[in-house]
Amino acid sequence: MAEPTTGDPQTTDGEVARLREENLRLRDLLIAKDAELGSLKGQVAALEAGTARLLNLVGRIRSMVPGLVWLALARLRGRGPQG
Repeated sequence: MAEPTTGDPQTTDGEVARLREENLRLRDLLIAKDAELGSLKGQVAALEAGTARLLNLVGRIRSMVPGLVWLALARLRGRGPQG
């Protein structure tokens, strides 16, 4: 509910204009921060995708290690496919 104004109407109009300018300034600041947040979210998504690829590669390498170890042992013993 609006309070009755007892002051000078010019002061009230000036205050309203000042508040509108402050509102616009804060809106612009919010838009800038939102754009910055969107950019950072994009960077995080790119880093997460790269991390997922690396983790996938590490998992594949780890799954191959026992096979590589057995192959190396077989070659050392002279029973490998090329030995």
